[in-house]
Amino acid sequence: MEKIALMLVFASSFLFTLFFAPKYMKKAREKNYTVKDMYKRDKPEIPSIGGLIILAALLTSLVVALILVNLIGVETITALIILYFLILVYGLFGLADDLFQIGHSWKIIVPYFLAMPIVALMPESTINLYYTEINPGIWYLFLIAPMYIMVTSNLINMHSGYNGLACGLSYIILSFIMIRVFFESGAEKIFMFLPLFGSLLAFIYYETYPARIFWGNTGSLMTGAALGAFLVVNKLELFGVVILLPHIINFLMYVVWKIKKLGDVKFGTLREDNTLEVPNHWTLKWFFPYHLRLTEHQSMWILYGLTTLSGIMGLILVPY
Repeated sequence: MEKIALMLVFASSFLFTLFFAPKYMKKAREKNYTVKDMYKRDKPEIPSIGGLIILAALLTSLVVALILVNLIGVETITALIILYFLILVYGLFGLADDLFQIGHSWKIIVPYFLAMPIVALMPESTINLYYTEINPGIWYLFLIAPMYIMVTSNLINMHSGYNGLACGLSYIILSFIMIRVFFESGAEKIFMFLPLFGSLLAFIYYETYPARIFWGNTGSLMTGAALGAFLVVNKLELFGVVILLPHIINFLMYVVWKIKKLGDVKFGTLREDNTLEVPNHWTLKWFFPYHLRLTEHQSMWILYGLTTLSGIMGLILVPY
């Protein structure tokens, strides 16, 4: 019966997203919640803030989980609610950013405090570093763990810009986290991933190239927080650093960009053959099309490949 409950939680999130995303897209167009797709010849207006669909799907799956509490267990449901409360609050912060363009400093300060509920799910404060452990004690609970989630959320948010890029990379990372947790703990901890896993699986169908919807900061900050929280709760901090290597490199390249004062250009242009012409190579999404004649779709697949490679490295190199 527990397996049936797990499938229902996954299915509710997946089907909600699959069914309601087209309805949201129609309504978003009517209300002018759209942005231009800058790497298409005609620059079409695409419905934005699609992360609201994921947020609503997560709430729906949590309601289903509450209904099935007798099959799932009170302790599991309690942990699930605390975890997804943190994730949903990040989604609301992302929504505020989409609507009101919150400043960069606030994107560092506020998310740190939004991650504090993670303390309720941390039975210990040790960090596994290869074949040794360190115990920062209270510093881990109130400083390192919330900062880890905040940083992960912002890394996911930054590494975007192509159809299906951030969403697809997040799905790849989530899949590798689930595989790692399964190898370490079996199937019993997979339950925590199912609401987000189901919703992302359906959402990427609409957001991948050519995108019919963009998830906005609502989706990227929320999903990034979820990935960070999953890593922290399962004591996979080092594994997370490895699978997030492309995102970390992307951030470091951005730092160099700022040091060099190369301006705030957000988009490249299209050549006649639909390959990308980008301003510089100081961001990972532009690095390959800067040196090679690549389309948006080809660039996306290269970046998918890098994150997949990082995931495989994490599974192999980080000790169990």
